[in-house]
Amino acid sequence: MVPDVLAAAVQDGEEAAMIEAIPIADPGYFARLHWRLRARLPVWVVYRPITREYPGAWVARMHVILPELRPTRFVVTHDTLHELRALLPPGLVLAARDANDPPEIEEVWL
Repeated sequence: MVPDVLAAAVQDGEEAAMIEAIPIADPGYFARLHWRLRARLPVWVVYRPITREYPGAWVARMHVILPELRPTRFVVTHDTLHELRALLPPGLVLAARDANDPPEIEEVWL
């Protein structure tokens, strides 16, 4: 199964509106993207399938920490958490879930 990759979005304040869904068959795409943005300290936030923007889909959105914490336009979705994790760049470390995280956040990968 080819995942639905939402790699084109526009930022609108704190929310991003999807403008195009682009299927990506290249499993190395997100690893290369993560590497290119390494100086900005990218992290992947995984959301449960309860979000308003992507109901019923597991979602991973890349955020960057530097110069300030903010989401990027790079998003990948999948039907299952296991398959979504397989699409994340190799070598990431799972961070412990914080009690203050919103309920839609499942986990964060550094």
